[in-house]
This record gives sequence, C-alpha cells and structure tokens, in this order.
Amino acid sequence: MTSSNDNSDFVRDTNRRLRELSWRIERLELSQMPARSLNEAFDRVYEEIDILENKVDNLRDEMREGFNALDAKFELLMKHITGQQ
Repeated sequence: MTSSNDNSDFVRDTNRRLRELSWRIERLELSQMPARSLNEAFDRVYEEIDILENKVDNLRDEMREGFNALDAKFELLMKHITGQQ
C-alpha cells in the first residue's frame, strides 16, 4: 500500500509542478521582458522540466526492477508448485 501511496504522491507532485511550469511559461509569454531575460527564464523552466523527466525515468527504472524481481519470485514459486527443478 505504501508504494501505491508514494506513487500517487509522486504523480500529484509531478502534476503540480507541471501546472506551475505551464503557468510560468504563460506568464513569460505574456510579459514584455527583454529577449535575454526571457531566454534565461526559459532556460530555468527547461532545466526544471529536465529534472522532472529524470525523476520519471528513475521511477520507471525502479518499477522495471520491481517487476523483474516479482517475475523471478513468480518463476521460483511456479517451479516449486509444479515440482520442476
């Protein structure tokens, strides 16, 4: 259950951060900032997007590892049940 809650919290946090980034992009697009400042602001936004992408990739890797571990345990259990060595 904890894993499900952690995943839900991660998804909620990710969605919140993406909404915040979307709002910041809208605000930047509507502002009349000098081009250099605008570029710097977009660079910061893109850095945060990269951080979120890395977190998603890490979560995906953790899930794959978990599924592989479960698959190995299932195989062992099935060999034990069927009597195969």
